[in-house]
Amino acid sequence: MKFFPILFLCILACEVTAQTDGFRTNAFYDGYIIHTDGSRERGFVQYLNEEDRYEKVVFRKEQNGKKLKYKVKDLNGYMVAETTYRAVEYEDVLFKGRKFLIVENEGCINTYSYTERKDDGTWATITILENDNRAVNTQKFALNFSNSMAELVQDDADLAAKVAAKQKGYRILSMYDIVEEYNENCKNK
Repeated sequence: MKFFPILFLCILACEVTAQTDGFRTNAFYDGYIIHTDGSRERGFVQYLNEEDRYEKVVFRKEQNGKKLKYKVKDLNGYMVAETTYRAVEYEDVLFKGRKFLIVENEGCINTYSYTERKDDGTWATITILENDNRAVNTQKFALNFSNSMAELVQDDADLAAKVAAKQKGYRILSMYDIVEEYNENCKNK
């Protein structure tokens, strides 16, 4: 019988230490939602668990008001716990996906991310890149990086040529540097 209270305390301790960001799961925090017409509505947004926050939003206009629930198709985005999420439809490895993605970097190419639980129970961070024409999961670049990335940065002919030619510093391990260079060149046009 003494085993169960000890087990409960161990589980509770693990749960508390896992919340290193300082925000409690399922608590409501000051934030906003972005409606499909682009208007923002301030209120209180529930900080959902890691798996749910990419699929749905629970919102209250007032701290103790009625809960309003939204899915990805209902909103353009939201902000909670100092993090902005945007609803993005993107090309995944085998199909198209649509999720609320964390806004990592905005520019001519926007960078988004989300985490997902793998079969072995660990978490993986997935990156999505978006330009004016398309949004794509970077895992899709693995098979043909030079052509896929050159297509994404085609508006910058010099950069696209370096990527297509697989020049040193313009290969898959430099993907984020290529995006940064593209955004800098785009900003200076």
